[in-house]
Amino acid sequence: MLGKGFVEKYYRLSREKDSFLCVGLDPATASMRERFIVPKPLVEEFGVSKGIKKFCIDIIEAVSPFAPVIKPNAQFLAYPLSFRDLCEIVDKIHEGDCLALLDAKLSDIRSSNQAALYWINEIGFDAVTFNPFQGYKDGTDVIYEWADRFDKGVFALCRMSNPGTHDYQSMVVNQEPLYIRLARDAFEKGANGFVVGCTATHELEEVRRIIGEERIILSPGMGPQGGDPAVAIKSGANKNGEGLIISSSRTIDYAYEMLGWSWERFAEAAAIQADAERRKLNEYKIKAFR
Repeated sequence: MLGKGFVEKYYRLSREKDSFLCVGLDPATASMRERFIVPKPLVEEFGVSKGIKKFCIDIIEAVSPFAPVIKPNAQFLAYPLSFRDLCEIVDKIHEGDCLALLDAKLSDIRSSNQAALYWINEIGFDAVTFNPFQGYKDGTDVIYEWADRFDKGVFALCRMSNPGTHDYQSMVVNQEPLYIRLARDAFEKGANGFVVGCTATHELEEVRRIIGEERIILSPGMGPQGGDPAVAIKSGANKNGEGLIISSSRTIDYAYEMLGWSWERFAEAAAIQADAERRKLNEYKIKAFR
């Protein structure tokens, strides 16, 4: 297994914080959608880029006591923010004693992946998600090399949480589902992380069987996508009830909307929701492994 230092640090932080919650940062603005948005007054006062950055910084500070991992989404952050902005966000994540996992889903040829990984490393991220579909040679090989050289986390997409994932990731290839082939190949290459949606409990169980006890599964889809974390924990955790990271984004980032609170209290609402989700996940874990 590559990146053992990342795995060891995750387990240490998870135990210290009594949490296996990952808080995703998906900062959308009012120009993108009507609900689940960065507060309009924040954008109006600071501008789009600085408003998004302040939103993320305040959320990170609020939720870091309750999560060992914080997952910025590159699709929401890489375009509106600068290199310096991203460095400040990662620095804030580390100040809270959390791991910074970039949800980039790298999916290109070697030279393009290499360029992305250079900047990901310069910014200071501890881990990244990637799509293994382009193959190993002159594709994902550089991602594994990065994990080995810098002791990083690399999370291979196996089975995502959206309904359309069945279109391809469950297709039978050489007498086995594609997601199984992806998981097995990533395991053999040394990946220390695997992405399997919270909505796919059978697939979680199958991937855990392939990867063994030590490696980590990141499981998104707990909130609006309808995943059942109680079943996911039972299916995807290892025999000790560990090794599974449940990711939650919108229900925490925009808790102020769901609670009906004023926008000024968005960080406070995020902290309350993150702690509530952490506690609930621990309850599910106790029931699943007692």
